[in-house]
Amino acid sequence: MQERSKSKFTVTVVGGAGKMGLLLSKILKDRVGAVRISSRDSMRAKEAAESVGVDWVSNDQAHTSDIVVVSVPIDQTVEVCQNLGQRMNAQSLLVDITSVKTGITDAVVGNTPSSVEYLSLHPLFGPQVRDIRGRRCIAVEARGGPLTDKFLKILSECGASVRKSTAEDHDKAMAVIQVLHHHALLAFSSALNKVAPNMGLSEYVTESLEKTLQNLESMQLNWQTISAIQKCNPYAQQIREAFAQTSNEMLSFNENSRAKLQHAISLLRSP
Repeated sequence: MQERSKSKFTVTVVGGAGKMGLLLSKILKDRVGAVRISSRDSMRAKEAAESVGVDWVSNDQAHTSDIVVVSVPIDQTVEVCQNLGQRMNAQSLLVDITSVKTGITDAVVGNTPSSVEYLSLHPLFGPQVRDIRGRRCIAVEARGGPLTDKFLKILSECGASVRKSTAEDHDKAMAVIQVLHHHALLAFSSALNKVAPNMGLSEYVTESLEKTLQNLESMQLNWQTISAIQKCNPYAQQIREAFAQTSNEMLSFNENSRAKLQHAISLLRSP
């Protein structure tokens, strides 16, 4: 069996002690020269690095790698990226993994040197996966270059399906895929609280609803991200308004609902 090629550059994952940072570190450690984990809590960084078999580095030294991947909450991304990008070496690569691009990519581009490449990546999966084979990633090349190409090639070689997009197209799509989906589940939760506060429904839960319940529990565990997406996506409000309008139109059930259901499925499934 032929041995996989290994790139020589170094990668630091800032926020690498978090679940997504750990996943990225595991994925990259056998593909690059060295992976280092950085965190505000140095002890946490050491423990995280040891758990996945990589090195750790202080936040003060995180900018010295060839590639710096920022894996922090959405509301911290701009500040962290600007701070790192302003100190990074020329021809190095700065990467974020935020779920929202508008207002982040332009702020980072406008406040970091043009000599530093900048890629805004959105993995369309959570940290619970074991590897990224067959998993989708959206790549917004805010300031591309050769290191960006190499990094995306590594993700593809790991089996990820990488699709390039603009910040605007990404956020429009994710307003539907994330904002609408999450809002519909939140609306279901609010309605449940209103119509069945004391009915003891747990014994009646179907297998179908159990899947929905698992989604609700996942949202609760990841509330910081869910909330940030609803607040930061510039198209979120109009999507929620469209949901409210459609909900009112559906108060009287009719057979057209099935045709709309079938069409919605076709919109989300590959041809």
